[in-house]
Amino acid sequence: MLAAVTVVAVYGVLVYGFPQIGVPLGGFVASLGRTSPCGRVDALGGLSRHVLWVRGGGRIASSMRLLQDDSSGYHLWSTSRGQYWVPADSDDVLPVLLSQQEQRIYGPLRTGDVVLDCGAHVGVYTREALRAGASLVIAIEPAPDNVECLRRNFAPEIRAGRVIVYPKGVWNKEDKLVLHTVAGNSAGDSFIFREPGKGIEVPLTTIDILVGELKLPRITMIKMDIKGCEREALAGAANTCRAQKPRLAIVCEHLPDDPEQIPAIVRGFRPDYTVRCNDCSMRGGRIRPEVQLFE
Repeated sequence: MLAAVTVVAVYGVLVYGFPQIGVPLGGFVASLGRTSPCGRVDALGGLSRHVLWVRGGGRIASSMRLLQDDSSGYHLWSTSRGQYWVPADSDDVLPVLLSQQEQRIYGPLRTGDVVLDCGAHVGVYTREALRAGASLVIAIEPAPDNVECLRRNFAPEIRAGRVIVYPKGVWNKEDKLVLHTVAGNSAGDSFIFREPGKGIEVPLTTIDILVGELKLPRITMIKMDIKGCEREALAGAANTCRAQKPRLAIVCEHLPDDPEQIPAIVRGFRPDYTVRCNDCSMRGGRIRPEVQLFE
């Protein structure tokens, strides 16, 4: 049984982070019984982590400094977690992403990891992996503006062979699809969700094909945050997951049944994968996982 003091402490963090949530302590305790597929311990930790990264974005933003305004449409920012080029219309997204990395929403990284960063955006997770000692990171990103930022942000690491920028999306087959871009949020581009904005046709491949094409060593970690395309991308990683069993960090917030369907897909490859929730939010009185970790 969870210690009462732990439950109360996490409830305090939740109300501090979201005073508008209006959930009484009794209701919060009851919600711990409705955390499927999260266990109670994971749900408590995930909620705390979520509140901390949501609130941390403002702190990071307050210390950011614009170093360069490139006339071609990019800004270079100095932040507490390093310098980053970003598309000029997406400045406000950067501190949120950096705050997520502070809270390790995608779980632990290890020295020597070979990482597939699916949905790399401008590389905040790629940089965290390098800092943790990854030997190689494949930054997979289909949006041309984000790809340009990746190439600027990791020019030394690309030359050194520690980062490969792969300018395609990942899917369940080789294809070309329209990437729907989101004005003011270059981290929100999606092949599935259509937001007001423009679209651009880009190439896609599968993780299994990518691994063979690049002649990669054993993959030890795959992170996916690809705006509703996680199921298709996992289907295209079936052989890699069966043969190598990399650790997985999969965002499961985009489709209503993602928290149930994504584990079913992963365990369809290998039933010996374990799953836990690492980042959770509270919606409609129910604790819902937003990132699931598989090992």
